[in-house]
Amino acid sequence: MDIARVIGTVVATRKVPSLDSATLLVLQPLNERLEEAGTALIATDATSRRGPGEIVYFVTSGDAVFTGLHGEDIPVDAAVIGIVDSIHTVG
Repeated sequence: MDIARVIGTVVATRKVPSLDSATLLVLQPLNERLEEAGTALIATDATSRRGPGEIVYFVTSGDAVFTGLHGEDIPVDAAVIGIVDSIHTVG
């Protein structure tokens, strides 16, 4: 899992029908100090409850799956799996 800031949304009027219920977010990956780290990416968000400025955690590659309207698992490149409420580090 990694953390990122939501920096935008993607509007797709045509997409694979199994992704019709998914919101697509633009994420800027962050390091442990919440500084930009890496290239922005697009991720699915099954709950459609995240918005610009929020810090989220996400998975990529083989761990990234979107569950469609009929319970089917759809592989995606990146998927948001939660909102970060707070981060505490030692040192």
